[in-house]
Amino acid sequence: MRRISKVLKGSPAERHKIESGQVLVSINGEPVLDEIDYQALSANRHLKLVVASVDGTNRVIELVKPLEKALGLQFEDSLIANPKTCGNDCVFCFIAQMPKGLRPSLYVRDDDWRMSLLMGNYITLTNVGDHEFERIIRRKASPLYISVHATDDKLREQMVRNKKSRNLMSRLRRLKEEGLKYHCQLVVCPGLNDGDQLKNSLDDLIALFPAALSVAVVPVGLTKHRDGLTALRPFTKEEAEDILDLCRQYQEKCLNELGTRFVFPADEFLSLAKAPIPPDEVFEDYAQIENGVGMLRQFEDGLKDAWENDKTDDQKPETPLKTVLFPCGKAVYDYLKVWKDLYFPKNIHPVLVPVTNEFFGDTVTVTGLITGQDLVSQLSNIQADAVMICETMLNSDNTMFLDDLTPEDVAEKLNMPLYIFKNDGYTFYHQMKNLFAQTSESKESP
Repeated sequence: MRRISKVLKGSPAERHKIESGQVLVSINGEPVLDEIDYQALSANRHLKLVVASVDGTNRVIELVKPLEKALGLQFEDSLIANPKTCGNDCVFCFIAQMPKGLRPSLYVRDDDWRMSLLMGNYITLTNVGDHEFERIIRRKASPLYISVHATDDKLREQMVRNKKSRNLMSRLRRLKEEGLKYHCQLVVCPGLNDGDQLKNSLDDLIALFPAALSVAVVPVGLTKHRDGLTALRPFTKEEAEDILDLCRQYQEKCLNELGTRFVFPADEFLSLAKAPIPPDEVFEDYAQIENGVGMLRQFEDGLKDAWENDKTDDQKPETPLKTVLFPCGKAVYDYLKVWKDLYFPKNIHPVLVPVTNEFFGDTVTVTGLITGQDLVSQLSNIQADAVMICETMLNSDNTMFLDDLTPEDVAEKLNMPLYIFKNDGYTFYHQMKNLFAQTSESKESP
């Protein structure tokens, strides 16, 4: 049952005198457990609602609405604010490697199939009972995003450390039979699920095509906060090269046989191997972009496009160049060095600063995990007119770093303006170009 918080004006619900504070008990005889049920059931043209009034009495409402029109109800309890949490104890879990004392929201381990459907979050399906699994099928929840890691039951249980993890392949086959689709990921750990085990997992997932739409191959992320945890190590450059070679072999095979490359290694493998970024067509529709697959290509293409279309960049600057610091993770540094010479606008003097991640440890090299305190400690002795940071270092509303420092805190400690750029090459170029313009919309308050 869902308590109603708002009834939209002009909606079918308002016309039938449904009010906030009442409870939606069922639609067409089925209980409404969450937004997934509500959206699926209320999409029908003929609706029979059971609504409980504040005094506890039930009212039956029958109505007919246009298929394209929403019923018009909003609810008090948000699914997004209350996700189902993870019951696993994965050997590579990044949250288990977080230092203590950070804000509580950073330690939430969600494993909710509804969040997978709505937001593309990856789930293991280990906390989905048989009844709930049938609801996934009944609601035609597709596409889902599923963390596989290994298709061998024994190895998957060893990695996820949950006995309920052994039924994954049978469930994936059932989803295929029911016409549902899903994207997959394999977080790969050296000496554990790489080598022949990785080949076995890829072969098994390819056999599930076209229900299985793609699989991302992602390197394990390790911090220095691993006391008491399973012994794992990062990939070497040579091992990363081997992974890329294997993925390319599978891509060629799948493209010939399935019409899609299907297997997509994460950009982190490119940086580990110091490999060139593949062309745009290799990433197809960028279905695994949120898994870090194709971000480098998209960023460079956007940056290049902005530079090529800038008709003013060959003009001599009218004012002295301003020095701007660009702190970044070491994974992207070598690529940024090339892009700086090719595509950065000429009206600034850019200084790239590869940041060593002291907070999480030097094995963490991505820009998105740089903290405010590491910026302060490593930029303080560099003279500049401003610093530009990528939005990926901050939370969703760009107000806080992972260590709870704010952009304003960092700007004050550095004694220079701090600007936030979007993780988009085209926008990034124009934010650089307009950085010191009086009317620049891309400016952030220092």
